[in-house]
Amino acid sequence: MAKKVLRIVSAVFILAGLAVAAYPLGLRVQAYLEQRRLEHDFRDHVNAPAPQQPGTSPPQAQEPWEEPVWESLPPTRLEIPALGLAVQVGTVEDLDIFAQRLTQPPSYYPQSAMPGAVGNVLIAGHRGGPAGYFQNLDKLAPGDNIILVAPGVRYVYEVEDVFVVKPTQVEVAAPTDYPALTLTTCQRRGMAYDALRLVVRAKLAGTARAD
Repeated sequence: MAKKVLRIVSAVFILAGLAVAAYPLGLRVQAYLEQRRLEHDFRDHVNAPAPQQPGTSPPQAQEPWEEPVWESLPPTRLEIPALGLAVQVGTVEDLDIFAQRLTQPPSYYPQSAMPGAVGNVLIAGHRGGPAGYFQNLDKLAPGDNIILVAPGVRYVYEVEDVFVVKPTQVEVAAPTDYPALTLTTCQRRGMAYDALRLVVRAKLAGTARAD
């Protein structure tokens, strides 16, 4: 009887250990699938024909390119060449989602300006965990490029400053009088959500057509 109980207890501990080990893997799978979903949405927008006004003919290849004017935040890929990072950007209605969801991808703030426009483009992201795409953000330096790729257009921003603020210093998310980009994350990987924030501020350096 004692041996049977011991076997049952051992099996329970083994299953519990497997469950604990599988949990982080499950979160990484969720983060991966979320990226695939955002990539699919991005490709759908890239491949969609440009809307035409009634009675007009489709644009010809030789016509000059015009920069899009966004009415809502477009599907976006964030690229940071200095870090070897390319990640799809989502959107959120409330930044508290980052404290509740470890798999949340980098996402536009609800009050973010549109890419390329005058104002403050705001993107938050995890630094640690299964969606820790901003883990090396502290390695950026003034002059490094941050690129936002939206359907048909690339916005190249140049890093101006990298600094740390308290969570109460919400002025970093305030509107700007020039085309700016602000990335925010935790100061260190694994820190609590209410810890200090690492901020990267960049300015628009150029815009180009994206195929």
